[in-house]
Amino acid sequence: MKKVYISSALALLPLLTLFAAQIEPHKANTSNIRVVGVEPTPEGDHIETHIVFPKDGEVEGGSPVAIQVFLEGYPLGTDSDFPRRHEISNDKSGQSLHVVIDNYPYFELNEAFVTSIDDSEEYYDQILEFDIPFELSPGKHVIRAFPARSFGESLKDEGTMGVSIFYYGEATETPGMDIDQPFLTYNEPQGTYIYSKKAPILLDFLLTNAMPSPDGYKIRLTIDGKTVRNLVSVGPYFVYGLSLGKHTIRLELLDADNSKVPGVFNDVIQAIRVIE
Repeated sequence: MKKVYISSALALLPLLTLFAAQIEPHKANTSNIRVVGVEPTPEGDHIETHIVFPKDGEVEGGSPVAIQVFLEGYPLGTDSDFPRRHEISNDKSGQSLHVVIDNYPYFELNEAFVTSIDDSEEYYDQILEFDIPFELSPGKHVIRAFPARSFGESLKDEGTMGVSIFYYGEATETPGMDIDQPFLTYNEPQGTYIYSKKAPILLDFLLTNAMPSPDGYKIRLTIDGKTVRNLVSVGPYFVYGLSLGKHTIRLELLDADNSKVPGVFNDVIQAIRVIE
């Protein structure tokens, strides 16, 4: 099987996450920021993601921890053929699998070992093998993996996200890591963006075990320390008006009473940078 290699720069991910949590927000004028809901891109049939290894509940002792994911019905490394690729930042490396370990920023994979091809010669069944590119603390950890378009938008149909729990070193529990309760998965924005007065930045996330609505669950969006609005659908969304510099994006899952829903995944802060 072909091994997928990840850039060694990803070893800095824990530091980036710490930086995201501690960064001083850019003092943007949030009155200039617009957040617009857009229609999700169409999703194909029978796209599923399965985490094969580590098996759910398994205790791992070696480092780095090896992961194996089976992806069905979604070709990697190809450009997503939708108009949206011309509207927002589009990755030339093509469609990918986004992998989130605990609450670290995702890393992406766009190469896999192909196990079968359909009659139209499109890749359908693929296996991805890779190592987690940073050290894990002892105890409980959660893997989330989902396919994403070349412009970053996640697929959200049932079965497209694989979720698995494993333990590293010792089978000790971590409070708030309950995947049977409602939880958020932050996807975009992440990283660095080229400034444009016209082109928006994608805001994208997934919500599991809950459906957002005006009278039910909602997601509070805060940009640079100021609440922008409560989101009542999973979107995705376009964000207009982010100026040059560093910005923080915060998503919080709220219940029908606008109280924060418990859980370590339900309050996420990411730092991004907009450059010339």
